[in-house]
Amino acid sequence: MTKKILVLLVVLTASSLLIFGCGEDNGPTEVTAQQLTDQGWTKFAAGDYSGASADFEAAIGLDSTYSLAYFRLGWSRLYESSAGLAQEAFEKYVSQTSGSNDTWAGLALACHAQDEFEDVIDYATQLLSSDPGWSFSTDPSTNYLDVALVLAHSYYMTAQFQSCLDVVNQYFDPSFSVDLDTDQGRTDLATKLNNLYTG
Repeated sequence: MTKKILVLLVVLTASSLLIFGCGEDNGPTEVTAQQLTDQGWTKFAAGDYSGASADFEAAIGLDSTYSLAYFRLGWSRLYESSAGLAQEAFEKYVSQTSGSNDTWAGLALACHAQDEFEDVIDYATQLLSSDPGWSFSTDPSTNYLDVALVLAHSYYMTAQFQSCLDVVNQYFDPSFSVDLDTDQGRTDLATKLNNLYTG
């Protein structure tokens, strides 16, 4: 009887090992570039820009062809005031995709922070002609007025004073008028731009 019980216990133990062995732990599941990018975007929305950037960089390290990581890294770097890194990320995104209005806005803002005024004009006019009421979906406080302001300033800095005044009239103050043929008129326009920035 004892021998039969012993044999039964051995059989049951072996069966248990077979059943539970199928679910043995093979270590942690590998995270994907998409998961890291989504995780980073959640951090971005919460205002943790450095943490978000770290996740996007990690995603790119896993898969350098995952274009969404570059797009989101661009915005995260921009909010970190790292305009050069933001521009690089946006340009990498554009090299892999057809771009988007959010991309043109990001590039306009990043280029303006680096005094690349001709590029600002290209990107900003592209955005405003495509989507005049644009706002950044993740942070609507960043919108077409920000882009219009850097466009106006870029026109001023490239001595395109009439174009600058046109943008100011269209987006900020239709009644504002100066004589652009005079030094005083150009000075007044510069003062207006400064007030728009600080106001």
